[in-house]
Amino acid sequence: METIGIVGVGAMGSALLERQRLAQIEPLAYDVDPEALAQARAAGAEPAGSAAELARSATMIDVVVRTDDEVLDCTLGANGILAGAQTGALILLHSTILPGTTRRVAEAASQQGVHVMDACMLSVPAAVRRGELIFLVGGPEEQFARAHPHLLTMAKEARYVGPLGTANVGKLMANLIVGAQTLVLHEALRLGEAGGIPYVRALEMLRDTRGSSGSILDRWESTFDPSGKDPTPRVGQNVMAKDIPLARELAHALGLDLPIIDQLGLAGRRLAESQRRP
Repeated sequence: METIGIVGVGAMGSALLERQRLAQIEPLAYDVDPEALAQARAAGAEPAGSAAELARSATMIDVVVRTDDEVLDCTLGANGILAGAQTGALILLHSTILPGTTRRVAEAASQQGVHVMDACMLSVPAAVRRGELIFLVGGPEEQFARAHPHLLTMAKEARYVGPLGTANVGKLMANLIVGAQTLVLHEALRLGEAGGIPYVRALEMLRDTRGSSGSILDRWESTFDPSGKDPTPRVGQNVMAKDIPLARELAHALGLDLPIIDQLGLAGRRLAESQRRP
């Protein structure tokens, strides 16, 4: 049976801890913030004095810190996980970080016979607590098989996506799409307001009238080549060649500085023209 440790029990880490406790797991816990660690102890975790101390007892360690630098510090630092890790231990990096950071940790860990996987989280704390978390996991398949039961104590799904670092890439892709939608929506709302539609009314309109088209991800096979030969989207001439450039033209006519819409208008026209060529 694995002994579980969790390093980082802030917003996301405390949500994972809550799911572990519901699964009758009594993990070890460490955080640089004494208040967060005290709250973890109150939630049923056994506190450790450092990441190294935790790693001396844990065989599987969830790392839930925020940045690349924090991951490197809590794994490779003087009192980090690798300073105390047992041979054969498995470190699960849950942070949204660069794949190069994951590989750097894995290379150092391999010299001590310690395993590393990227197990990135597609969720927010409230959804984690409701049991709606999805993990994207990269690394050796045999270690995924080992980690899978543990991951499912905290999530509804753990999806293996490929070699080490691929989950980092997948998480950044997912966040890029969400962030891009927000940025584009912000510019669209500014365009709407300048054109006479108050933004709350515009948001209600867009929400209530999107049902017929849905998300492109719900019907991606009709736009992208499902054979995997070419990721270039197949597009018609109306939206890309005409409508998005028209939105760009309207923004200019209204005197708005909307850089994303400006570039989308140019990119849409280029893509449509490339597919018209023989």
